[in-house]
Amino acid sequence: MKIKHLNPSERLSLFKSLYEKAKNRYREELIKFDRHLAQYRGSSEIDGSTERASAVRNITYEIIESQVSSDIPTPKVDAACYSEERDRCAKSVERLLSAVRDRLSFEEMNDLDERFTYIYGGSVWLVEWENETRLADEIGSVKITCLPPKSLIPEPGMTEIDGMDYCFLRFPASRSELGRRYGISDEELAKCAADTDMEADTDDGDIATEILCFYRDEEGEVGRFAFSGDLTLSDLPNYYMRKRKVCKKCGKPEGECLCESPIYELVNQRNERIGASEADLPSLTIPYYVPRSFPLVIRKNTSLERSLFGQSDCEYLRPEQQAINKIESRILQKLLRAGITPIVPEDATIVLNNSVFGQVIKMKPSENPAQYGKVDTTPDISQDIAEAERLYVHAKRIMGISDAYVGISESKSESGYARQLQISQASGRLESKRKMKFTAYADLDRLIFEHYLAFADEPRRLSFRDAYGRIHNADFNRVDFLFYDRRAGEYRYDDGYLFSVDLNGGIEGQRNVLWEKNLENLKCGALGDPSSDETLLRYWQAQERAHYPFARENVEYFLSRQRGEVTPFEQDAFSGILPS
Repeated sequence: MKIKHLNPSERLSLFKSLYEKAKNRYREELIKFDRHLAQYRGSSEIDGSTERASAVRNITYEIIESQVSSDIPTPKVDAACYSEERDRCAKSVERLLSAVRDRLSFEEMNDLDERFTYIYGGSVWLVEWENETRLADEIGSVKITCLPPKSLIPEPGMTEIDGMDYCFLRFPASRSELGRRYGISDEELAKCAADTDMEADTDDGDIATEILCFYRDEEGEVGRFAFSGDLTLSDLPNYYMRKRKVCKKCGKPEGECLCESPIYELVNQRNERIGASEADLPSLTIPYYVPRSFPLVIRKNTSLERSLFGQSDCEYLRPEQQAINKIESRILQKLLRAGITPIVPEDATIVLNNSVFGQVIKMKPSENPAQYGKVDTTPDISQDIAEAERLYVHAKRIMGISDAYVGISESKSESGYARQLQISQASGRLESKRKMKFTAYADLDRLIFEHYLAFADEPRRLSFRDAYGRIHNADFNRVDFLFYDRRAGEYRYDDGYLFSVDLNGGIEGQRNVLWEKNLENLKCGALGDPSSDETLLRYWQAQERAHYPFARENVEYFLSRQRGEVTPFEQDAFSGILPS
């Protein structure tokens, strides 16, 4: 995109026109997203009719919720070309990614991500670096946000993030929040506007829509432009490049400028000097790492040809959902019209009303009870119920879900192993969705790594537990990834690492299984002699890693035994038999 020659007003006009054009081209998809969400929430709308269903059996919600998983993939990093040094760096990146997962609210984001993906067909992850985070002597960290697809407006005709020249993200925000974040006066904030397509309450005068555009300039560098209505909020060409404020008058950076009324501008920094702080020792000039991709990751549900996102479960469940709603509405109408109509003689002296109780019939001595009767108009709805259940089974088969998978027993006589086998088979049919999740997390991990490589000036203190259960300290230091390229005659960063998911990491969520397996290993002697303290220590260390209750106390006990120490319990026992 040729943009460097444009002045600020021309840049705003360009991005506004690009946004409107892209949004208009994407409008059908936005309407489809709204329809999917309404279906998931139990909409009574009937396609092709102005009438609405009088009863809704929300099978869409049930089937989608049965697929939601709380498992967060465990990061795995390998060097593209093996060496001991690169393998150590790969382990350092793994520990960094695990620490980021622990620090951020990944449980909540995963919960959103799962539902976004199944409802809409995908989700959007945004990775940013914020310098406001302070932890001891560490400055800055990544900020990760999970967004619904409706927040993303792609470049028209493009189906891959990496191939786009630009794309837009939309966020509802209050004007006061925009003013605090970007340092804009109240007078200027009056130019902000709310996008009517967003879910924000546009009737509230304080609500505006912040629109972020990530784009590639003539040289392929990533830039970021933020605006709302007719107001430019932020303009950052070379978004990933380090910047510092420099006075236009004297050319000195902020903090060193002595001008009375300094005028600062942001100047790109491509290199930094590292080394000894003493003047008589040499220092080294190295480049800053600059990522080249948009800070966005898209998770697809299952792949769909020529589509930015994947296939939505709502879309494929809609025919069955609509048919079931019609049948359930017919069942309700039949039952509401049903009843028992009394039959009385023509000369009866009683008055009938619609009450069920309180009606008393007083008969004359000459009257015959056989003169009174009833007409039962209760309909037969068994066929309607059978058809509704048949459609429900169709819907589950479309998604590859059995009754056992959603927790319903199909046969009271089947064994627990048989039910577990059914669940495993159903899970196998859903493997494609899990693979797409793993792929998205691998891309997300690469973005996290690149952001720390670009902006983490201070080494990041990390910790890990070895095979013996001992906790060790470690560092992630971006300088460890620096190497000298002899052919180019310059320093470069080694970012050639392969990101994937540790498939064994997910079993940590099945703690009961791990506890049982560890106990089996102890009993069969796989860990050593079951009666020895060393074997019992290994067993309890394995149980501690599997989060077995009070395992840590047992580890401490056997460690003290290994060191030959007398435990407090043994001291109390000895004190009762030793002479005073």
